[in-house]
Amino acid sequence: MVSVLGLGCAAMMGIASKRDSLRALHAAYDAGINFFDTARSYGYGESEGLLGEFCVGRRERVVLCTKFGILPGAGGWKHRIKPLARGLIRMFPGLRGAARRQAGQLHRSDQFSVAVLRTSLETSLRELRTEYVDLLLMHAAPMSVLAQEDLLEELGRLVDEGKVRVAGISGEPEVIAAAITGGFGVLRTAQFACNLANLGFVERIGSTAGGRFLVGNHPFGGPVGVAETRRRIAALAEDESLPKELRAKLDGNDPQLLPEVMLNAVLSGTGVGAIVPAMLQPQHLESNCKAIAQCRFDAEELGELRRALGGGFVGP
Repeated sequence: MVSVLGLGCAAMMGIASKRDSLRALHAAYDAGINFFDTARSYGYGESEGLLGEFCVGRRERVVLCTKFGILPGAGGWKHRIKPLARGLIRMFPGLRGAARRQAGQLHRSDQFSVAVLRTSLETSLRELRTEYVDLLLMHAAPMSVLAQEDLLEELGRLVDEGKVRVAGISGEPEVIAAAITGGFGVLRTAQFACNLANLGFVERIGSTAGGRFLVGNHPFGGPVGVAETRRRIAALAEDESLPKELRAKLDGNDPQLLPEVMLNAVLSGTGVGAIVPAMLQPQHLESNCKAIAQCRFDAEELGELRRALGGGFVGP
């Protein structure tokens, strides 16, 4: 069984220190979360190692998802000043986005050869201290990977060998749609952004998923997405075309309203099986878990909110 709420590990050993990352892992696990999402490139290549350390003695009780196709670059002096960067981000949270962009410049993307797949997976298995991964995804894959028959065949062989339980792809909506509708049998899971910017796509893609395990990420769409979602929810509270009972639940002063709307709108009636926000702060973990466990909206109301909120907004 996979928890519908997963923990995104992208910031671990990067923006987040080892101590803070381990604290988040333990808190998530204690809250009932067993799905952990990482990648070869996360944390300058160190996120997997930290997750592997955490999973010692827990491996059979957790679900591990990792990715290949973006390789961590040599950190050099930029890698060594991570503690200073973290201190600056704590003092000036607005620098977080710039830090993410800078870290992204250290990576080597679009590395989708059979050789990279094999070596990347062997490194991931070693770092994660496991003989297999539950999910292995092509990381931010371009459309061209779907024409690489040798790569897809190699993914199939890794599944047959037992090193990968389920293979799949992460990427932009058009790539995910092509992977799902194109008859690529080896790709049994897909991960993509599920937020205000593409709620319409989220609702459409589930009907064509054919039993694939769909995973959402970036559910709040960053600071711009959060601000726009709050604005739209406030407008819906005044929209008399919506049922009065639904509008009464849209209390803009309730801090739980945003996570309840966004997480459950993605998970209810869409075919998305799990969503993986980054929840490094204890208050974010508590809020998101509560949003799933104590949602004030029923399935019909969530569908109405999803359709009312979706479309027209282009996120970051």
